[in-house]
Amino acid sequence: MAVGEERQRVPRWPGTIELNPIIATVTPFTGDRRVDIGALRAYLGFLNDVGVRAILVNGTTGEFAGLTVAERKSVLEHARAHWPGHLIAHIGATAAGDALELLHHAHDHADAVATIAPYFFADPPEAGLRDYFGQLLALTKLPMLLYNFPRHTQTPITPELFRHLADQHPMLAGIKDSGSDRAVTRAYTATSLPVFVGDDGAAARIADLGVQGIVSGGGNPVPELPVRIAAALRVGDTENAQRWQSVFDECRSLRRESGLSDIAFVKAALGERIPGFPTTVLPPLTASDEPRIDEIRTYLRHKVLPRVREEQP
Repeated sequence: MAVGEERQRVPRWPGTIELNPIIATVTPFTGDRRVDIGALRAYLGFLNDVGVRAILVNGTTGEFAGLTVAERKSVLEHARAHWPGHLIAHIGATAAGDALELLHHAHDHADAVATIAPYFFADPPEAGLRDYFGQLLALTKLPMLLYNFPRHTQTPITPELFRHLADQHPMLAGIKDSGSDRAVTRAYTATSLPVFVGDDGAAARIADLGVQGIVSGGGNPVPELPVRIAAALRVGDTENAQRWQSVFDECRSLRRESGLSDIAFVKAALGERIPGFPTTVLPPLTASDEPRIDEIRTYLRHKVLPRVREEQP
């Protein structure tokens, strides 16, 4: 059966997804590294209030690799209870059994799922990857995104593998590409399935890449920016899209110059938007120190947020 025919059997992505940013959420922790449910509730409320309509939980930005299966289930359940929009649950794991357990759990709580390639065994044979992804795709009741992040997994999802899985599995609904090779990104689009890039710098040029949108972790402290870029693009206003992209790029530069991991930076910055938001991260990551937290929040307070609040999209 042709890819185009199979796609008709997959539940369509809602209008709130296509050409809108998907925010990859952080997981807030208490000082003793337990999931902070109160902070999670406040954070999801903040994202909803500023116009975010789709989130991905338990992804890289959510520190999934440091969470137990039970903790990932708890995060998803609480997110579902407090998130009114589209919710994508990342279920990827090294052990296929863990991924299957998370998939079955997600059926009751998510609108879609995503899965990264299994990691640790670098460059496994493609036949093994077909088997791994095939198990999940055969059993999912929800549309499934594959998640390509070879810098972390050492296991690229090749365009050929993506095409093969698309031919065989009607519940494959697209891919999130966090790789840096845009030739690969463009090759993914040949399947006609949705492609989302994990690149905040690409928010204003998704049309040039032929993709449907971005999945943004760095946009958490300033989610208005990817939301406004997408709103401008939907009406063909490339000038405004680029204007907001330039502000977004300033935030990206601040993140790179901070010397922090992306996750530690985002959590430090979120405290400027959500009073008391915890900066705790899980080992082996380390949280920002107080001087850098002050620098980050001061920059946002005086350089970025006045423009976000006062300028009209």
